Amino acid sequence: MKVLFISNNWADAHQQTRLHGLTQSGFIMTCLAVFRNYYPVKYPLLPISLGEIAHAHYAKRSRIYWRLFIQLWKNADYNDCVYVYGFDLLLTTVIYKTFSRQKIRIIYEIPDIRELFFAENIAGKLIRKIEQIIIPHIDQLVVTSPEFVSEYFTKHRKICVKHYLVIENKVHSGQLPEDTFVNTPMNCFNRKIRIGYFGVLRCKNSLNCLISLAEKNQFEIILRGIFMPDTSPFEEKIKNSRNIFYYGPYQVPEHLRMIYNKVDIVWGAYPFSKNETGNHLWARTNRFYESLFFKKPIILQKGTADADKARQLGSIALEIDMKNEDQVIRDLSTMITPDYLKSASALMHDITENHYQITTEYKNLVRCLQQKKS
Repeated sequence: MKVLFISNNWADAHQQTRLHGLTQSGFIMTCLAVFRNYYPVKYPLLPISLGEIAHAHYAKRSRIYWRLFIQLWKNADYNDCVYVYGFDLLLTTVIYKTFSRQKIRIIYEIPDIRELFFAENIAGKLIRKIEQIIIPHIDQLVVTSPEFVSEYFTKHRKICVKHYLVIENKVHSGQLPEDTFVNTPMNCFNRKIRIGYFGVLRCKNSLNCLISLAEKNQFEIILRGIFMPDTSPFEEKIKNSRNIFYYGPYQVPEHLRMIYNKVDIVWGAYPFSKNETGNHLWARTNRFYESLFFKKPIILQKGTADADKARQLGSIALEIDMKNEDQVIRDLSTMITPDYLKSASALMHDITENHYQITTEYKNLVRCLQQKKS
């Protein structure tokens, strides 16, 4: 089955993982990609470039949309599947389908719901109106969190989604190097406890909390990933800290075992928001599943989907509320002990693999697409 894969960020680890999974499932892939200043990426399949953009610079994307329209005209054959990331690229694809009258089938994946979809300004209202029109006509919606459908589309937006599939950000064990499955036991009784914060380092509240914890001289903080424009000043701020270590970007999945085996507990909280509703409550982080895989206890934001799931699995996570950073510092300074880490890690060994590893998700996706084809 032929799939035209449209990436709004070619270097995004999640999208690269999905692309690999689709390829391994037997799909014949052609890729159209937008490039950004992001992680280094190694993938044998060379995409057709749609151009390069900076984060959140929506007004400068008209050339991207035009190039996508042209490439769809050149590459999208009758009855092909188009797997697309990014609502703006989805809209362009729907416009192409309407004008070309091609019977392409559109699969739209939502890894996160951007803040613009909750904004009360004119742009927010407009994009929600377009969303209300387009979503019911998507052939297959893929979401990384079940709450995106139950809470966002059904309860919050009152949009009926007929065909959707949940593929959580679980670990793709088949993509991991063999040595990944060897976890190194940690002994933190005779040294400072190490807290790891990995991925896109975009949360100011998280970084403030971690800096405060480092200043207490009780913990060491290990940072891996990339800073975003809003958090880039932190890179300079932490340079002179004796208990914070920033080791730059990393590659997924090649470096996962190395970075997780260097820490005792993982900062898994999604970027904090004071809003009562939004993506921060429903999104499921890669760090949650990776922490389960590597048997590392987790620190999670109270009231989120990750925290709710962790509570169902046992006492494997510490819940915090970043509305009060001072209280977070006091609580974690008391709760994170060698004895707690040992007991929480032991509990994680009893959690079944289906909670954190991909099992039948791609088979289900193939079956959905084949049923629609017939």
